[in-house]
Amino acid sequence: MGARRPPLPFRAAMRVRGALPLLGLRRGEPLLPRLVFMGVDPGEALDALRAIRSPGAWCSVWEGLAERHERTGRTLASDGDHVTAAECLQRAVACYRAAEYMEFRPAERARLWRRLVAAATASGDLLNPPVRRLEIPVDGVAVPVTLRVPAGRRPAPCVLTLGGVDGVKEEFHRISEAYTARGWASAALDLPGQGELRRFHDVPWRADAEVVIAAVLDTLTRLPELDADRIAVVGGSAGGYFALRAAAADRRLAACAVISAPLDLLEVHRVAPPPIPQTMEYNLGLSGRRAVAALAAFHVDDMLPAVTCPVLQIHGDADRTVPWAHASRLREALGERLTVCFLKNGDHMCFNRLPEWEARLRSWLSTVLDDAPGDREPCPPGSGRLQALDGGAAQNRGVTAARSMSSEGGT
Repeated sequence: MGARRPPLPFRAAMRVRGALPLLGLRRGEPLLPRLVFMGVDPGEALDALRAIRSPGAWCSVWEGLAERHERTGRTLASDGDHVTAAECLQRAVACYRAAEYMEFRPAERARLWRRLVAAATASGDLLNPPVRRLEIPVDGVAVPVTLRVPAGRRPAPCVLTLGGVDGVKEEFHRISEAYTARGWASAALDLPGQGELRRFHDVPWRADAEVVIAAVLDTLTRLPELDADRIAVVGGSAGGYFALRAAAADRRLAACAVISAPLDLLEVHRVAPPPIPQTMEYNLGLSGRRAVAALAAFHVDDMLPAVTCPVLQIHGDADRTVPWAHASRLREALGERLTVCFLKNGDHMCFNRLPEWEARLRSWLSTVLDDAPGDREPCPPGSGRLQALDGGAAQNRGVTAARSMSSEGGT
């Protein structure tokens, strides 16, 4: 990224008093939902934000909380209380993640990330089922993958989760818990430009991330405890872009779900509010015109005709980062292969509608993962139609058929 100062909205907000408006909780970026998605406890997040009075205090407040949770977790683990210890260590992971969220000095980012990975590893060893770490070589780089396989069901369907511009595998613990509770295995990885690969090994984003995902699938499909015919990929934001590329390039994927997915990352760089463009440049290891030139290769439109698996698209009409035009283009390209879940007033990643779309996503995944392979329809029920969570019409979006989720058996 190159810049050492906090993002512009943070600096500008320092002119006003109080952490809530300063950090965008009343206007601008919905920071609190983002922190909760990372795994931070909502009450603890509010207390931490109220304690922050300067950009420099951001990292110290969150790291202090992380250290406290990590000490408690490790003490409880030594006392044999593995369940509570794992919970404390996961809270530490979330707080280290929050601390790094506004830290742009490379050495400090790497230091915080080492602490985060250590806490995540300790927690993963205590969880039931435990977290397995795989390192899959791709073009001379060891791609880190975390995998949890539920007990009992063999072989188990698997959901592979991809993070976005600032997404990392460690923030998907809550999602993993939900998947394994349903009898699905859960896998997540750091793509080039993300997590460990960027912070430890300086590996930047690559437009053809489907090459990396294919290598991961090579490994997952060979594991006897996983059902090679029932692997779905789910990606949010830029992770949705990478998921679509993977679905177009690899017929082994049984399904693909995307949340607020862009089809062209250069467009996102042009229109998204800070700090998203700056984070994209960090992922690329480039800035300015060099970043713009590199992002010209990050598009998926011409690959979409090759997608044959069912696709679920979740998108909000108030998304300033990935405007609704991207959603419309995907529907035009995929037609009946696509089920659209439209969220009225949904922001980017629809964090303000999180419980609703997560329930819809899991319901849809059940239709493609839990049926017998021979009985599975080419597309799940509702494909090609828009399903509005508010049950309202969406003719102004160029869609004439809107249907309430309640009529589809959703929540």
